[in-house]
Amino acid sequence: HGPWRERWELIFQGLKTYDADIVGFQEVFNMDWAKELHARSGYPYLAVSGAHSGLIFLSKYKPVEQACLVMKTKSPTEDYLRYAFYLRVVVEGEEVALFNTHLSWRVDENDVRMKQTLELEAFVNEKAGDLPAAVVGDLNGASNTPPVVYLREIRKWIDTFWVKNPGVP
Repeated sequence: HGPWRERWELIFQGLKTYDADIVGFQEVFNMDWAKELHARSGYPYLAVSGAHSGLIFLSKYKPVEQACLVMKTKSPTEDYLRYAFYLRVVVEGEEVALFNTHLSWRVDENDVRMKQTLELEAFVNEKAGDLPAAVVGDLNGASNTPPVVYLREIRKWIDTFWVKNPGVP
């Protein structure tokens, strides 16, 4: 919604400005968009989940393994599924597990998001094991919502948004 083409150009400006090693995107349902992102971004690697998840990674590091979880928990108000995309890369000789997800969006569905969060957590534990891991994506919840609090306070995952923006809900 809104000025799509202008936002598209902002994405490319952000990629150039921040020069991140790995970037996860959600809602890239059109593979032509994924190919354009890959071609224009300068990243050597594009990883696509292979499912109709809309989840992709751009990476400076070669992917060595990938998998996609189709979540069992589905919102009763959505007519589509939710996913978590796993990618393993090697950074300076060390394997790193990366995850990208996009959880249900309705404000009144924290219970759905919580169940999806538990599925995500189990998938991360299964695929990452003892490896360093990072999860990116859209949890569709503020820092004070039950799924985010669970991951940060109970599971002790580091919420980088929270770290950089203390006190912002």
